[in-house]
Amino acid sequence: MRPHAPVPEIPRRLTPHPGVVLLIALATAGCAQQPPKTVVREVRVEVPVQVPVVSPSDNAARALLQANDRLRQLSPLELAQEVAPRDDGALTPGAATQLALALMISHNNGETFRAQTLLDQVLRTNSPEANDWRALAQFLVDRVAEQRRLEDQLEKSNAAGRDLQRRLDQANQKLEALKAIERSLGGPRSAVDKP
Repeated sequence: MRPHAPVPEIPRRLTPHPGVVLLIALATAGCAQQPPKTVVREVRVEVPVQVPVVSPSDNAARALLQANDRLRQLSPLELAQEVAPRDDGALTPGAATQLALALMISHNNGETFRAQTLLDQVLRTNSPEANDWRALAQFLVDRVAEQRRLEDQLEKSNAAGRDLQRRLDQANQKLEALKAIERSLGGPRSAVDKP
């Protein structure tokens, strides 16, 4: 038998031990640049806060808009009670303006004249409260003037319609009278009238 030939030795790859790998990674990480640390400090800064100031005229406008919403939801009976006659001269400018608005909404005969009077009263008053309501009163004065113009136009139109209807009725009466005359003339002849 032959002696065995020695087996050549294959070089082995060296795999490092896991602990050595960890130690090398930690060592290299310590050498890397670290980002700068962020330092957070509390800084107090006083900021002026402006609270919105609502002017009295803005409050007046809001009150009038709320009154408008409320009045439009009232039944005709409730609205009639709202505009019932009272001592209009003793009303404050705000109450007078709101009553004028109610009168404009009610559309009753003569109420636009009363509304105009109330608004003129607000415009002439020299009290500080009247200053807050003056622009609104002027706005409503313009609306009342337009409403009165339209009411006058409607009344003229209604009067013209009534006049036309009266003339038509008279023409129909005359026509009926003419028909009656024609019937009486063209009626049956008596025996005396026959030839």
